[in-house]
Order: sequence, then structure tokens, then C-alpha cells
Amino acid sequence: MRKLRTGDLFSAARVIKASGIREDLINYLQKITKDADVERVGINTIMILIEALTDKKAERAVYECLAPVFEMEAEEIENMPPSELISMLKQMAEENDLPSFFDSVFGTLGNS
Repeated sequence: MRKLRTGDLFSAARVIKASGIREDLINYLQKITKDADVERVGINTIMILIEALTDKKAERAVYECLAPVFEMEAEEIENMPPSELISMLKQMAEENDLPSFFDSVFGTLGNS
């Protein structure tokens, strides 16, 4: 697995666009206060995405977003056991210090 790069942000943006949740996500993020529990915010954000990803187009966008990071083909991700995907997502979060990233992003949004 490789580290996240700036280009991965654009892949994530395509997932948000394909899922059609941009407005819902913006509305949710605008309600976050500076003293919000970062872990809870992250979990809620992920749940918003999961609920929206029932559309096949959005699901495919997720596989294509994760494929270069996981250094595998999108089809391999689609066909892997859920427990393996969860393990890889946790590894990605740890190796890229995503909690700190979310803390920075959500802290900035909460202060605006």
C-alpha cells in the first residue's frame, strides 16, 4: 500500500460527485462545532458515504479511488472479503494519519 497523494483527493471528490451527496455532506460538515468529537464526525461522514454508495456508479468510483492506493485492480477490491477491505482501510488510516487530517479539516470548518 502506498501513501496518499494529492491526486487521491480528486479521486475522493469523484466518489462524492458520483454518489450525489455533495450537498448532504456540506450541510453536515457546516453543523460541526469546534468542540465536536473528531472520531464521531469521521464515523458519521463515512456512514453518509456508505448510505449513498448503494448506486453502482458510486460503488465503482470507490473501487477506482482505492485501487491505486491499495496497489491493486478495482476488481480485486470489489471481490475481496469485507474483513480484508476493513483491515486495509484501517491500515490506510494509520499510515496516513487520517485522524490528524480529519482533526485539521474539521477543526478548520468548525471555526468558520
